[in-house]
Amino acid sequence: MPPETDSAAGLAAAVLAASTPRAAAEAVSSVAAFLRRHHAGADQPRAFFADALPALLFRLFVSRSPDSPCFVDLAAADPALVYLLESLLAPSGPLLVALAAADRHSLLRFTFPRERLPDWLGFALSSTATSSDQVISPLLAGRVGSKLHLSVFEYYLFWFAYHPIPAAAAKVAPGASKVSPSTWKTSLKPRARLESWVSTIAPTAGRNPDEKPHTSLYLKLLYAYLKELVPSDCAPPRGGCGTLLHQSARDGVDAAESFRRAEFFVHTLVQFWLVGNDFSPLPVQTSRAYGLPLLSLLSRANAALSERLPAPGLGHAVKLLVMYLNSSSVRRLPDARNVFDAMLSRKKPCDSPAGYWNPLLQRPLYRFMLRTLLFCPMGADIKNVAQAFSAWMVYMEPWKVQQDDFNEYDLPPPGGRNVHCVSDGKRQKCDAEYSPAWQGYVLSNYLFYSSLVVHFLGFAHKFIHSDVASVLQMVSKVLEVLGSSELLGLIYKVDAAYHSNLSDSQSCCLDHVLKYLPAIREQLQDWEDGLSKHNTDGSFLHVARSSNLRLFSFDDNGAYNLLKLLLLRAESEIQRLPGDAMRTLQTLDVIKSNMKKVFYKHVESSQAKNLPEGEHNQHHGRGDVFIPKHPSQGKAHWLI
Repeated sequence: MPPETDSAAGLAAAVLAASTPRAAAEAVSSVAAFLRRHHAGADQPRAFFADALPALLFRLFVSRSPDSPCFVDLAAADPALVYLLESLLAPSGPLLVALAAADRHSLLRFTFPRERLPDWLGFALSSTATSSDQVISPLLAGRVGSKLHLSVFEYYLFWFAYHPIPAAAAKVAPGASKVSPSTWKTSLKPRARLESWVSTIAPTAGRNPDEKPHTSLYLKLLYAYLKELVPSDCAPPRGGCGTLLHQSARDGVDAAESFRRAEFFVHTLVQFWLVGNDFSPLPVQTSRAYGLPLLSLLSRANAALSERLPAPGLGHAVKLLVMYLNSSSVRRLPDARNVFDAMLSRKKPCDSPAGYWNPLLQRPLYRFMLRTLLFCPMGADIKNVAQAFSAWMVYMEPWKVQQDDFNEYDLPPPGGRNVHCVSDGKRQKCDAEYSPAWQGYVLSNYLFYSSLVVHFLGFAHKFIHSDVASVLQMVSKVLEVLGSSELLGLIYKVDAAYHSNLSDSQSCCLDHVLKYLPAIREQLQDWEDGLSKHNTDGSFLHVARSSNLRLFSFDDNGAYNLLKLLLLRAESEIQRLPGDAMRTLQTLDVIKSNMKKVFYKHVESSQAKNLPEGEHNQHHGRGDVFIPKHPSQGKAHWLI
């Protein structure tokens, strides 16, 4: 080892100076060698955590500039660096083992840079009311005054979660505010000056926008940490050989502590990725019940949120998180105290195979998608939106997720490579369909299948002129999901019950649906709080009006008429495409076919019933769905 890396200060200097894959590899090797020398016990020097760890985490997960990407991004072009980082950062790797040992010996605590926290967490820390902190979020459990004190492992998780956040979020020196055992109860001593920063829609410096999920080291680490920390059917406990979650009783880690870590990790990802800078971060009833003035953030909403895209790669991370959490099956512990329990005290938990974590995802994910659709700026590349869109599609079809879908995210075993066999499950994936076992899931998440679809069509109208092929592919996928006959029947039953005054005989047949209607009405008001009234230029939907379900509405704001108009505009745009547009025309034909399947029985029949007597003859006599033909040049001006 070079002499300059014999000390913690030398390690920090070497890590900060590394800006190429080779230099990063040497720095990572030095850190691993240092940790192996001192192992994970009382011999672990406090100086490493005080001096070297903040610099290491900063360079691992934060890019300083386009010319100085973080180590995780540098690894995309260097297999040797990938191998070193996998070995260092794996759940059984030397770094995380050292972090766990430091927490067992209570060596020190950290504070995360305030300006890198989600806006509302910073706002909560500035509030003088602390009695409701643990109910609001377990992330506030370590609050001391206006500071958030984190264990060493929690500090690592915050930096890990921060990595895919839209970049240029802060130009902060890597030194972190930390607290020694003798002083952490009274004050914190900042180690570095925090510089001002400006939000931007640019991706993280050095991030490759076209990076595929299966080549991403970050996604592999995410999956490894989810398996290690969050109980799931997809990752059965490995008794006696775990490193973070599945430790033996003599290590002082019991079931409650294991659950606390799982809860902290999930909440960290949800708050950093989904809630972020949302000006309505908590359910409205929760804010009112605890007297939280968080709605004052609404005054900054337009400046903070408009014209902002998800960062490249964030949609892939959210997709993996959704896939994993919706496949988990952990029971709620009685001592878990947070806003999730507050929601469960008012409503039954999601009665579906998705299990415990789904209610925690619902509101943040819905608002994340809605904000993405609303605030995507005109002229932007919609690839990042397409990544977030894929997370929504996975969320709508959890029954299609199988263990084989996670194989590409596995870290290779030490000294080896992943080898996965093609199983029968993989061949059966395409045959997985909605079944009544998932009825509770769909009803609890009904707005994802109805209101969000209508909002998405407004987004499609906004961008059909800039990327007609991508927009039509997304529209086709949405209609494909809705086209499942049993699922579509359930969605329509809810819509009909929502808009109708049912007789006693009818209500008896729909008891399983009716009990969800109050929750759906509440969700519609709460999940779109402050968003449905936002006037976004170019949108057909986001104007001041009362919220309502419009998937099967036949007025101008209903999905059916929006889709008909979208097809007309798409045909005009396809005519302008250079080269062969056959594939896009085929997608358009698929949309028309699926449009019949989704709307034929429900919209056309209702439209005919509500038309004045003299207008019936103006519509297709057999109730066929209107399918626009390819317009002639003479009629193109209708579509402008």
